[in-house]
Amino acid sequence: MKKSMSLIYQINRSKKRRNLALKVAQGKLEVQAPWHMSEATIADFVQQKHEWISKHLNRQQKRLASLTPREWQSGERLRWLGQPLKLKVAVATRKTAQRYGSELFVTTTARSNRDHEPKRTIIDWYKTEARAWLDAFFDSWPQTHELTPAGWSVGDFTSKWGHCTRKRELRFTWKLWLAPEWVVRNVVIHELCHLREFNHSKAFWQLVATHSPDYEEAEQWLRQHGVTVLNNQYLDYSDD
Repeated sequence: MKKSMSLIYQINRSKKRRNLALKVAQGKLEVQAPWHMSEATIADFVQQKHEWISKHLNRQQKRLASLTPREWQSGERLRWLGQPLKLKVAVATRKTAQRYGSELFVTTTARSNRDHEPKRTIIDWYKTEARAWLDAFFDSWPQTHELTPAGWSVGDFTSKWGHCTRKRELRFTWKLWLAPEWVVRNVVIHELCHLREFNHSKAFWQLVATHSPDYEEAEQWLRQHGVTVLNNQYLDYSDD
């Protein structure tokens, strides 16, 4: 880690990179730099961008400070499609996860690691429910739109909500289903539109607007809350 004035940052070097770039994510600053660039040059660049960096760091750190770090224990708040879920963890003869209204009941076994087993069981529950949600969504998605993926899956991304592959397969992070349903729908439609426009051109955004008129509000929500929803330490967001 390096320090420039009051800013602490990490330098990530690449032999392919030719210019400096800044990345503010999860309340931390990363500097992406060419392989042979001197640390003095990097420090000067960071100092020149001090005002912009401080603004974005302070905003993200404020959001992180409003939430409690995730411990995967009884009493914590999770979310499903934006709605609060109260977590309840108990010991039983087998591992299960079941939602009853606004509560998620999770059981672990006496032999399992009580600190980590609830997390694995809960994430598996999210992945299963997210796949079921996607199946229902695509069952009702009109074929007349001519945007039909070859397949879809749910994984665990750390810095993105979804992805469209060259094989026309759609992949999403289970963390997306912490967001409100209207935001989830927008992300899925966003990736569907990449089946026709594999870019972020004007034509792509026009296509998105056709199928998701409120996409701009959804994109704003993702930018605002991604820092905490995608962060494995929090996996939540503030309603403020």
